[in-house]
Amino acid sequence: MITGTGSLEERVARLRRERGLLTPAELMDLADQGVVVLDPFSVIVSRRVRLHPENVLYPGVVIECDERSGCLVRRGNVLHGGTLITATGGGTIVIGARSEIGEGGARIRAAGTDTIDIGDGTRLTGGAEVTGTSRIGSGAQVLGQVSARSVTLAAGHPYTYPDPDGRGAVLKGFGRALGIRLGVGEVVNGSGDFRDAPVERQRVYHPEAPRLG
Repeated sequence: MITGTGSLEERVARLRRERGLLTPAELMDLADQGVVVLDPFSVIVSRRVRLHPENVLYPGVVIECDERSGCLVRRGNVLHGGTLITATGGGTIVIGARSEIGEGGARIRAAGTDTIDIGDGTRLTGGAEVTGTSRIGSGAQVLGQVSARSVTLAAGHPYTYPDPDGRGAVLKGFGRALGIRLGVGEVVNGSGDFRDAPVERQRVYHPEAPRLG
């Protein structure tokens, strides 16, 4: 329960300032910079977060960054409700442009010496989690309840590209993916420990797709 003097809005603003967070009014002011915040009362953004224009933040998005850490979100991303991005204790998170994050939930967490670099045009959906020092290359995807730690997914074309051999790498399924490294056009469809699952070509799942290169 929020108690104290002043209106509800004033008390919410005071609580957020005390915790280094943008107030609802400040979140709405981001519209002047081209950032769309659909519900400023349910969206949480730390003051240290750098948000570029054309980002869309749906209700329930949380982006936290403490004084020792860094978090940059480049332009044109869609962050769905259930997206949690946290950088603590010196961690660094960089999210590229035009990605789709958090449909069905997603967590991106960097702590201490962790650096998470997410490229352009990526997708993290369905409860995906990325931790540790990880590189999610442009066009790569983490789909489903996959806990990806210290992974490297090669950059490629986005999932809309007609030839799967040229798409960014993919982790999908559910379970724990530790230290997985995938090349362009590769996928691991795991259940449990992803190290026990085979590395396949994405074309296996799209046998009729054209070959463009």
